[in-house]
Amino acid sequence: MTADRTTAKMRRVPALLGAVGIVLGAAACSSSGDSGSGSGGGGKLSYDQVRSTAQGVAKSGPCPFGLDLAAALKGAGIDRPVTAGAKDEQPVDTDLGDGVPAQDWPAGASHPAGMPSMPATPPSAWVTCTYTVGSTPVRIDLLAIPQNDIAVNIMLPHIQRFGNVGVDQLTQFANDKPKAGETRLTPGDASVGVARVAAKGKGDLVLTLTQDADAAVEPSLVGEPLRKATEQLAAQLRP
Repeated sequence: MTADRTTAKMRRVPALLGAVGIVLGAAACSSSGDSGSGSGGGGKLSYDQVRSTAQGVAKSGPCPFGLDLAAALKGAGIDRPVTAGAKDEQPVDTDLGDGVPAQDWPAGASHPAGMPSMPATPPSAWVTCTYTVGSTPVRIDLLAIPQNDIAVNIMLPHIQRFGNVGVDQLTQFANDKPKAGETRLTPGDASVGVARVAAKGKGDLVLTLTQDADAAVEPSLVGEPLRKATEQLAAQLRP
């Protein structure tokens, strides 16, 4: 459940994503659209700050950028015990991506006629904070990209994995992704909270709150309570 394993999957854009891989590739080659301006707790947090902090953060915790899951759950009306870390998982993990050049599509994958190769993936900074809520591992993931309007698309494989989201649902979510300052739930069982965070300067930030996909479900952290907790976390973000 570490960030680097998830990011590796993200970069490869597996063929099983089908049409969603096309959405991801198309987004990765464009920085147009929502520039990241707007309200949100991360208005003073930039891509460079996320990356520099991720380079030196202690993996024993606490979670950086002022993130406090216990306070966020309390603010969302969720009364559950919270401890840092989980079995076989350190409280904080990071992954710094240097970007991936354009490459061939996976064998057998369909793609637009005008896009003969997968577009390059930009550099990234990814921070994961893991907790145990009740008896269930729960994670906060913060992804920062130095280009505008693509962080949600880059995170689609992560969202699919932890949200049990079908390809059609994921494509719909990608086509109507949150604007800066918005927090939404994934389609289906609403088990992933996704907050698009307004960034300082050029770049794009997205924060997700998820449960371990392989653990027993914590019923207090789905649906509207999950959305509120994710919104609380985004409001906590600070340099």
